[in-house]
Amino acid sequence: MTEVLHLQTRVYPLHYGALRSGPAVVEVPGRGRYRLWPGELASQVYNREGTLEADLTELVQAAVVVPGVEIRACRARFLAAGVVLLTYALSHPGQKLSDMDVHQLAEFDAVINDRLRVADTPVIGAALDAAVTAGVIKELAIPPGRSHELWPSQVERHAVRYNCHVVTSAPPWRPDARVPKVTVGAGCRIVLPYTYAWEGDPTVALDPLLTMLEPADIAVAQVSILFGAMTASRRTLSELARAALGPIRTEDFRRFLDRLWAEYHHLDSYRLESHQTARATYLAARETVGLDRIHERATALLDHVANSLLAESSLRGQRLDARLNRAAAALTVVVAASFAVDIAAFLVPDASAPVKVVIVVGVLCLAAGSLLATIGTVWRREQRRRLPTQRRTPGG
Repeated sequence: MTEVLHLQTRVYPLHYGALRSGPAVVEVPGRGRYRLWPGELASQVYNREGTLEADLTELVQAAVVVPGVEIRACRARFLAAGVVLLTYALSHPGQKLSDMDVHQLAEFDAVINDRLRVADTPVIGAALDAAVTAGVIKELAIPPGRSHELWPSQVERHAVRYNCHVVTSAPPWRPDARVPKVTVGAGCRIVLPYTYAWEGDPTVALDPLLTMLEPADIAVAQVSILFGAMTASRRTLSELARAALGPIRTEDFRRFLDRLWAEYHHLDSYRLESHQTARATYLAARETVGLDRIHERATALLDHVANSLLAESSLRGQRLDARLNRAAAALTVVVAASFAVDIAAFLVPDASAPVKVVIVVGVLCLAAGSLLATIGTVWRREQRRRLPTQRRTPGG
């Protein structure tokens, strides 16, 4: 019997638009296969959310080794909201988690999570990519500035967030003094942000434990979506600051944000659909991790990026108009020169050949000079725009 069961739930925000029941078995090239079956968020009582469940235990156990850690199970849950919940069930022979205080427990969990993520990145990435290849998830969003889909194995590491859960019959840990006083559902104790102690039987099957963890994991899934949005926004701002924006267009950024907000509010409906106990835990988890404050900061950042993209788009439009105007002026010079040649030919039809040559050459030189002057003006303006601003010294 395991005294304490250590569970870690990661959230991968993959931003897919469609979730479909694929084959019962998904092939992972070069690594094996895993089973897939339909499930649901059982902590909901109104309009239960359908999921797809995948057992990755055999894949992970064959490829991942972390000293001092026994991987008892690994389950992936594909949600319709564009995210995947990946839950590990772990035990630690030789370690007695119940003897640790809450800070030691959190530090131990962080170390295990880091080692586990380093070790399992290739196999988890391959398993998620295989779900795309098999048609389980479709319509992956294309991030701004990219010309192709971002495969699950390439998801931003900073966007992947996780919860620590410890399950035991009598949790000895008490909430840290900095944790706000919140009302949680029965059997749950929030000891630190993203760290939960659950009163339950650690030897039961994994399914009821996953249902018990759903409220806290839905909250961290929303955090993950917001972190992904802020990561993409910071990258866009850096490119704007370097004047090296590349192919990012305002409409691409807007469509990407529409997908993110659709996912976020899809998960937010959990507060209306879950039963009372789960709802209390969900609301407490939101408050403890500061989800509403993260939401406000993300909204402010996204608004700033949208305004910057609009300003950049307007500037590009002005430059394009100026170039078109200069091109039109140059074409006008050429047309005028051609018209001048026609007039000369009409006025002096009987002029000698040398005179005609002088007239044509003179008109062409005038046109060429006008074109060169226009090109020189454009070149000088571009050079002045690209030169860095230099601070003048007194007398310099």
